[in-house]
Amino acid sequence: MIQYKVLVLLKGFVEIYGNMKYTLIRKAQIIKKVGDKMSYFSNYYDAVRYPRETEEKKGLRKSQLGAIHAIASHFTNSNFPAIITMPTGSGKTAILILSAFVLMAKRVLVLTPSRLVRSQIKEEFEELQTLLNIGALTNITDKPKVYELKNKILTEEAWKGLENFDVVVAVPMSISPAIDDIPTPPNDIFDLILIDEAHHSPAATWNEIIEAFPRAKKILFTATPFRRDKKEIKGKFIYNYAISDAYKDGVFGKIKYIPVENIEVSEDIAIAKKAEQVFIEDKNAGFKHCLMVRTDRNKRAKELEQIYAENTSLRLKIINSNHSYRHVKSVIEKLNNGELDGIICVNMLGEGFDFPKLKIAAIHSPHKSLEVTLQFIGRFARTNAPNLGTAKFIATPSEIEIEREKIYEEGAVWQEIIMNLSESRIDEEVENKQTLSTFNCVLNRDDETNDLSLASLVPFAHVRIYSVDTFNIDTDVILPNGLLLVNKHISREYSMVVITAKEILNPKWTRLNMFQKIQYELFILYFHEHSKLLFISSTRKTEDIYESLAEQFSGINKRKLSLSKINRVLTNLKNPEFFNIGMRNSIQTSNTESYRIITGPHAQKAIRKTDGRLFHRGHCFGKGIDDNGEVTIGYSSGSKVWSNSYLTIPQFIKWCNNIATKVTSKGPALTNSPLDYIPVSEEVNAIPDKYIISVDWNSETYENPPIISSKNSDIDFENIQLLDVELQAKGRNEGVVEIVFRYYDFEFSIHFSLENDSFFRSEDGLARSIFINRQYSDISLLDYLNANPLVLYFSDFSSLIGHEYYRKNYDDLILIDEDVLEPIDWEENGVDIECEFGVASDGKISIQDFLNKYLSDKEFDFLYYDHGTGEIADFITAKEYDNRVVIQFYHCKGSGGKTAGDRVEDVYEVCGQVIKSSMWTDLNKLKRKLRNRMITHEKANDNPQNYIRDSYDRFLGIMASGETKVFEFEIILVQPGITKSGLSEKISSVIAATDDFCFNQGYLPIRVLCSE
Repeated sequence: MIQYKVLVLLKGFVEIYGNMKYTLIRKAQIIKKVGDKMSYFSNYYDAVRYPRETEEKKGLRKSQLGAIHAIASHFTNSNFPAIITMPTGSGKTAILILSAFVLMAKRVLVLTPSRLVRSQIKEEFEELQTLLNIGALTNITDKPKVYELKNKILTEEAWKGLENFDVVVAVPMSISPAIDDIPTPPNDIFDLILIDEAHHSPAATWNEIIEAFPRAKKILFTATPFRRDKKEIKGKFIYNYAISDAYKDGVFGKIKYIPVENIEVSEDIAIAKKAEQVFIEDKNAGFKHCLMVRTDRNKRAKELEQIYAENTSLRLKIINSNHSYRHVKSVIEKLNNGELDGIICVNMLGEGFDFPKLKIAAIHSPHKSLEVTLQFIGRFARTNAPNLGTAKFIATPSEIEIEREKIYEEGAVWQEIIMNLSESRIDEEVENKQTLSTFNCVLNRDDETNDLSLASLVPFAHVRIYSVDTFNIDTDVILPNGLLLVNKHISREYSMVVITAKEILNPKWTRLNMFQKIQYELFILYFHEHSKLLFISSTRKTEDIYESLAEQFSGINKRKLSLSKINRVLTNLKNPEFFNIGMRNSIQTSNTESYRIITGPHAQKAIRKTDGRLFHRGHCFGKGIDDNGEVTIGYSSGSKVWSNSYLTIPQFIKWCNNIATKVTSKGPALTNSPLDYIPVSEEVNAIPDKYIISVDWNSETYENPPIISSKNSDIDFENIQLLDVELQAKGRNEGVVEIVFRYYDFEFSIHFSLENDSFFRSEDGLARSIFINRQYSDISLLDYLNANPLVLYFSDFSSLIGHEYYRKNYDDLILIDEDVLEPIDWEENGVDIECEFGVASDGKISIQDFLNKYLSDKEFDFLYYDHGTGEIADFITAKEYDNRVVIQFYHCKGSGGKTAGDRVEDVYEVCGQVIKSSMWTDLNKLKRKLRNRMITHEKANDNPQNYIRDSYDRFLGIMASGETKVFEFEIILVQPGITKSGLSEKISSVIAATDDFCFNQGYLPIRVLCSE
């Protein structure tokens, strides 16, 4: 009566204070239990003893003591599922039963993978014989009521009926609500769930019955806590008994692989005869061993039964999953009393079955996964019976690999291999759980991802890498339009962020919402603190995603890695074989075979040594062997690295760490293959001591031309295409190059150096006011240039992009063929050779005045004067022939002196113009650029000399009439300061390098209008 009154008072209290409802109900439940009948296991809690096994007496083994104490300790302050890892034969079943007593369970559900194991555990639980024999239980006067569930639960009444038992033993197929006709169970009917062979637990039928009892304690027992499909076994590792310890303790016996050789008729007959030989040898040695013949199909079992009957004297019986427990038990009894020598099994007795006399395995169909192989081997490695020797596994040698180990090859030492495979894989799982436990879900906006487990994520091994100064893990992420942030996990210990997002998509053929689908995306950011490298993995591999995420988490000073660093992922790669190789033209603006790709097995063999003169490395993908075994690896000049594999989050971290170690290592990464012919940029910390002939935009700028504006409202500088700004290297002083940016009347300077944190700096007010117009947020021109550095070209046509220096591979000094030099009598034509354009001195004309007249006298179909900021060339001509159209670019420069001479500066400047104009040898780009130039010239009215400017329509007419013809480009240099008769080797080599450049781009040979 007193208890009843307390409950009434509590009920009223709950109605008043609803926010305390859960706590008070729990208290009410506790009070209510005072009068309940104690459960069987609570009643016999004091019957539990912990005798330790010695040579003189029976008791619990060291591993069993460790496991049961770990269980008791874990559940004192946690209700999280516990994982116990113990090798097969080490006494898991005894601990499984004992845990019910230690935890004072009310009612226990035991899940097993098969009917055979179900019946075995039912008998063990019912009789408690093992625990009684070793003294782990004492003073037991009655036994628990154990029910072996052999049929499906089909009604709620059937669930209720289970309340009459202390223990229910079942396979998931008879009890799981994942099965259509099985009703949902009462969620409090069991308070302890014991899962045998717990590696099955992620399967839907297992998981749903386990999750059906949220308040129940759960213990998962397995020898192999991992799966081939990498699905998570939910729980915390609380005890791990290593197989090597089991071997030292005599729990896991000796094992040996016996290869079958000298096959004369068939592999099956050879294995059968070898099995008979081994069986007889063991019998003569006094061992009471039995044989298992293992295959994978019932049909094959019948065939093998006949083969063994015809070729051996062995007495065998087939058992498979269709046989009843009674039949299997009768077969085992015959094995036990010597009426049979062995059994033929079809995928059976692999898990949970205890028959220590099985010591010889004839393997006709080997398992191919580690977990199943370990389970299988464990059945034969048991030592808990007298007169047992080494377990022997008979099979033909094969190339089957398990975790990269060829265990079925001649000479394989199984004792060592199996231990290493098992322990390394279990250690990996333990480490994975520890790693994932450091993550916290800090944001979730979708019920679908509310219980998202990071263990279920296996991203593809593909990353963009940035060098950064900082990493703000708490950044509030903003994703591009259309992507909705769904879930965010962070690990401060590992400096990692895992983001899931979704996008609602309509098919292109309709806008009806009924056809919408949701597409999820995964983004992972990992910051490697030691190297200051940021790794970004994205299922949506677009430039704006990578750039936006890097900028949000690490600021605008993020930098892609140079190719010289990225190439170091090939460090220590042995026996490389490349399947895909990309070679980038060494000139950034190249339009003729700008990128060459070679594919196929051993693609590196197709590379010629001469390819190194024209190309630099762009990307490669292949395989090889490194310290981690056989790997696949690929990289690209876009600071991307990938491997052909899917990784768990912990594996992903290790993979990134390995990459970080390699890319920050010193020295070249040689493959000792023809790939080494293709040079990689060198990382330099000082600007090469060579004459800068040209400054050009980065290839990224050409591919995606930005629009710029000034934030200074006092000047009219808005919506200008960056490519229309002219670049010029003005001078260099103590490691700093001044680069002039010129757009008609506007001019500003920016300084380039490799000695500062950023490449480009400026104190110029105009330079600092200019920003790149972007959709989301503008960035300054200086920040843009630091992310997309300008290209500096030197006199030998080598180039520098940031810290990356690209050499030109010239084995010997090359000189120009003097036939390309066309002398002009400048004096006779009244030309001031120092005056490129404008008003000349002493009544003479400028070089451009002369060239306008000179070209006007030629019969060109198109002639256009384009001199000015952002020009294509000073003059552009086009001439139609029968089968081709030749387009010419004329570049003019004034002489550095009143007379022609040996002045290398005269040739440097004009040769530098060749690089800039090469971008416009793409016909589509040329049309767009020329149209824009004509509009610009019309607005500026910048042709006071009235040089010839044919119309755009005329140019289009030539393009149209030449659609069936070959278009050829010819570049002509006009420099009166060069003298043909006094041509020095130095000047000749510069012109030769320019001609070599034109040849490699597919242009006609260069021509030079010079002095005699």
